[in-house]
Amino acid sequence: MKHKVMKKNIFILFIILFYQFNTYSQNEFAFQVENSEGEVIQDNETLNFNSVEYPDASFSFFVRNLTDETIFVRSQITSISGTDGSGMEFCFGECYFGVLENFSYPLASFVEIESGQVQTSVGDHFYNQDLGDGETPVEYTFRFYMVDANGDEVVSVPELITSYMVNYSYSSSLSLTEINNINFQVLYNSDVLNITSPVNCKLEINDILGRKITDLDLNSGINLFENINLEDKVVIFRFKFSDGSVSSKKFIF
Repeated sequence: MKHKVMKKNIFILFIILFYQFNTYSQNEFAFQVENSEGEVIQDNETLNFNSVEYPDASFSFFVRNLTDETIFVRSQITSISGTDGSGMEFCFGECYFGVLENFSYPLASFVEIESGQVQTSVGDHFYNQDLGDGETPVEYTFRFYMVDANGDEVVSVPELITSYMVNYSYSSSLSLTEINNINFQVLYNSDVLNITSPVNCKLEINDILGRKITDLDLNSGINLFENINLEDKVVIFRFKFSDGSVSSKKFIF
């Protein structure tokens, strides 16, 4: 009887330890990137553009602190392709007209963000003005990351993910059918939106300011949606896939 009680106590202790481990070992982001309407841009999401004209090619963003303490954030350009970076207007705390690969911005400081808030600087955005060579896409990868009061990167905070990636891509030949290497056919005429999709996914349509127009469920095959007014509008389609990935693309109708 004594052995049975001991085994039972050990089993209960194991359950408690397993629960605590799973409860406290799940990492969460220390901050997130949002559009101007407060909608989350997913980590490593790609923002796709087929224009270099303002405001079509400009994307405003905010960084929201998800922790209980004030944090400091910088952004590193980890990758540039199809361009030398001189055509990128990047504002984060300070504005820079041209950026360099592997450099972090702001160059000599950081952006301070209070708990639960976004940065106080107004007008932070990405805006590429480089047409490239007309064939190769112009692409940038921005890595936002936490730093300490000295500006040095914070690389180890228990239970927190302290960096966040956002990709910006421009291509003049970007087809209406190329989203995350999945072929969609998008047609719009007289308030009827016709989307042929090879997969089941969700579609969120926002205006250029990030305000939501509608949410749609796409099934594999032909999808017809009536009474959707997109005439003469610049909108952003956010495709949300079953694996959790999200890809955004700007359309001009």
